[in-house]
Amino acid sequence: MISLSRAASDAEVEAAAAYFSARKPKAIIRVVETDTVPKTYVTGWHLAAMKTGEKEPIGPRIIEVPEDLEQFVSRDARSRFIAYVPPGSIQKGQALVASGGAGKTVQCGICHGADLKGLGPIPGIAGRSPSYIVRQLYDFKLGARAGIGRPLMKPTVERLTMEDMVSLAAYVASLTP
Repeated sequence: MISLSRAASDAEVEAAAAYFSARKPKAIIRVVETDTVPKTYVTGWHLAAMKTGEKEPIGPRIIEVPEDLEQFVSRDARSRFIAYVPPGSIQKGQALVASGGAGKTVQCGICHGADLKGLGPIPGIAGRSPSYIVRQLYDFKLGARAGIGRPLMKPTVERLTMEDMVSLAAYVASLTP
């Protein structure tokens, strides 16, 4: 991919940027609140549900797996995912997003737009992978993220607990992108 991008002309880069920025995001994640989740295993670089039907407690985690492993491994663009989240996390996340949690954080819509689909250069977060959202929040909190968003996000996340991050991510992922 790097060699292709280096070989691309400015016109090709502009055409690719125009094409991809015009594509509308699709809802590919179904968020399910549950006490128990399928047991999973690591295959390649992601989790997959075991075919045995065994379950385990979810605890304070997000478990995100492809609905159809073969379709996902084949890199089918129509692949969909299930994100299992702790019971009550969507409602808790919605409250944090809407109110800021009584000073715990900032209302997400101030920067990400009222519908959380982005505002100017600030990215949309509605419908994004909850695992991705938690990783980003955690990295901002630890100072591991750099870039122009860091000064805005650092104070936004510094008082959030991991449970708060999971709840925020569960709610945001449940929205239509």
